[in-house]
Amino acid sequence: MKFDNTKHLLNFDDMDSKHKEFVDIYNSKAGEDIQDYKNVMMQILEHTKIHFCHEEDLMLKYKYPRLREHSDEHKKVLYEMEYFIKGSSTRMGKEILKSYYTQGLPNWFDTHLLSMDSDLSSFLSAKNL
Repeated sequence: MKFDNTKHLLNFDDMDSKHKEFVDIYNSKAGEDIQDYKNVMMQILEHTKIHFCHEEDLMLKYKYPRLREHSDEHKKVLYEMEYFIKGSSTRMGKEILKSYYTQGLPNWFDTHLLSMDSDLSSFLSAKNL
């Protein structure tokens, strides 16, 4: 996964730095063993929980009108990450985790930044933050 400034940069420093950290963690996977995928997924999960908590605090503080939809999306992706990590003990679960890691997670990242996070960053920027 590559952080693409033309696509991913929101011009809101706090969010941009967290998103770049996400990509750095994603790209830190060293090998092709299932444990490599699982270890990095667990790091991504912990990083994402902290990031989402911070985002949701901002949404509450500044009365973001789409808080519920954005928060629901956060819950959904955290559930998916936990589900695929926990399910990776079976042969099929290992393949599903790899597929989620290589295809699902990058697709979600792009979509979430381009839709929900870009809207949030515009809202917060209008508040002169």
